[in-house]
Amino acid sequence: MKVLVNSIIVLNFMFSYLFCVSEAGAVWLLINPGAAAQGTGEAQVARANDAYASYYNPAGLAFLNGNNVALQHVNWLPNLVSDIFYDFIGFTSSLNGTGFGGHLIYINLGEQQMTDENNQDLGKFKSFDICLTGSYGTKISSSTAVGFNFKIYHQKLAPDGAVGEYGHPYSTDVAFDIGFLKKFGKSSQHSFGFIVQNIGPPIDFIDAEQADPAPTNMKMGFYTRLYKDDYNSLHLMFDANKLLVSTYTEMDWDGDGIIGNGFSEDENDACALAASNLSDHDD
Repeated sequence: MKVLVNSIIVLNFMFSYLFCVSEAGAVWLLINPGAAAQGTGEAQVARANDAYASYYNPAGLAFLNGNNVALQHVNWLPNLVSDIFYDFIGFTSSLNGTGFGGHLIYINLGEQQMTDENNQDLGKFKSFDICLTGSYGTKISSSTAVGFNFKIYHQKLAPDGAVGEYGHPYSTDVAFDIGFLKKFGKSSQHSFGFIVQNIGPPIDFIDAEQADPAPTNMKMGFYTRLYKDDYNSLHLMFDANKLLVSTYTEMDWDGDGIIGNGFSEDENDACALAASNLSDHDD
């Protein structure tokens, strides 16, 4: 058991190097809503057949009919604090191969204590993130659809900046998504989905020169219904994600052709090299 625990710790540490943290801002936009999605490993891009379609793939709106509404409230850290929560409200309205919809995401980050440069108490303040999205999906053939999202999101970290900082600790930004959905099979029981999310300008707080890129994410997936009778059905879903944003160690901050860890940009990725060094050290 001790060997197993130690192996897991080493593997986790190695993977933290192999998959270094992205430098993207507003990563909360990638929090996937919906209980059904959580139950299927968040694999929804090729299904997108309910009120959460505006989030997972707006092209799915074209294959819906009627109106749908989704409401979600999640206490994010209930065992630690009670004022951090995630809310999602989504709706769709579709008819004859065309659909409209949207969703609202609100994350309350709780209450924090404010102090000045002398550590004097200045009271408390609240932080939050909010995003409003409008969605449109339409068929381009009987089995193929495209969809688009346009979103405006606001992040408020604090009411005022620190001493000596002249920018604002909050930002308002825009982004959009592009989705595609293709159904095939005798009963349209199979589908392929593709979406690029959060395409937009960099996000900055205080200093525009230190802006972070939007969390642009590419996702593709497959969905198939393997079996169905009057009482049961069996489905298979698969999604693959790729965050289209570089990691911190890959950035050339001063434009001299050298990335963060002192390696040339022509050399192997610094994250993979660090993992290799760690493995050699363990040996």
